[in-house]
Amino acid sequence: MVIGAGIIGLQVIQSVRLVEPGCRLTVLARHEQQAEAARRLGADEVLRGEDVYARVAAITGAKAYRAPMNRGMLLGGFEVIYDCVSSASTITDSLRWARAGGTVVMVGIHLEFLKVDLNPIWYQEVDLVGSHTFGREAWNGPDRHTFDLVIEHFLKGNLTDAGLITHRFALDDYRRAVAAATDKRSGAIKVAFTL
Repeated sequence: MVIGAGIIGLQVIQSVRLVEPGCRLTVLARHEQQAEAARRLGADEVLRGEDVYARVAAITGAKAYRAPMNRGMLLGGFEVIYDCVSSASTITDSLRWARAGGTVVMVGIHLEFLKVDLNPIWYQEVDLVGSHTFGREAWNGPDRHTFDLVIEHFLKGNLTDAGLITHRFALDDYRRAVAAATDKRSGAIKVAFTL
């Protein structure tokens, strides 16, 4: 599962499809333009504005347990979840949607102290790991720098930025650019300046 279908989440979708082409991939998107892009880039299922706990249980065959004092819990769930938002809410949900022994990868970054219920790490033995930017990759050949591998896959057409830059502005039109980037109702995924 990929939580968040902004520019980072959409790139994670492509990367997951590249590394595990046959996997079943579910994406949680907030805005319709993000949901459409997620489908175009290979999501099998896109969740938006619904009872996500019930949908995750149905998709994964998990058993949903409701709780009066908190969000509840799933018995079962996804093997791997990429949290591309990494807010307190999405981390809390991610840990509850991962199966016992599963992994939650924090790809997004939230630069604030977070209050998160970590109980699934202990009770379900869910691994919570961070991932940020780049390193050395050992995949289909010798170790290479992440950027070299990404550039190679862009050149081969395995990764794309087509349709992801939705708005372009001249630099002196920066006020409209910032407004479009911060209000996703504008249809923005990624806003760029043309110089």
